[in-house]
Amino acid sequence: SGAHTHPSAHPESGPGASELAPVLLATAAAQDVAAAEALGYASTRDTLGCFQDPDRGGMGLHYVNSALMDDKPDARHPEAFVYELAADGGVAGLVALEYIVPIEAWHQSAPPELFGTPYHKHATLPLWVLHLWVWKSNLDGIFADFNPAVRQCPAGVPIFGRDLPKPAPTTPGR
Repeated sequence: SGAHTHPSAHPESGPGASELAPVLLATAAAQDVAAAEALGYASTRDTLGCFQDPDRGGMGLHYVNSALMDDKPDARHPEAFVYELAADGGVAGLVALEYIVPIEAWHQSAPPELFGTPYHKHATLPLWVLHLWVWKSNLDGIFADFNPAVRQCPAGVPIFGRDLPKPAPTTPGR
């Protein structure tokens, strides 16, 4: 089956209002980055940078709560908030939630899932991930990784996969 037949590829499919309402209520405060930080979320600008795909769209800058990185998906407590960046590199606004389960924490054969949708393995990081574009509409689908309506990362901001993450330092043999 091609990408066009996958349910998450259609904006009209996905969770209904009754499933999304508690998620929206639980995450609305994160529209304010300071509120997200007060809840334990921290910017990954200096460790992972800004995520984008020139062909599929922007994603943005993640604020991650490492205390939530476990094997227990919880729709009301995403592991990351995803913010679109303004042209000057500042945060323009909350655009998506990202649910993350570390690969090593997940011991079941089937991937984790929320809203009846399985997570997928991140292309390079050892993580199961699922995006939920509830704060900015995504024509590619509510669960797509990238959003064509989100601007590409602005100049001067490190780009994931190009500038970051930095390779782990190698230590000489002891």
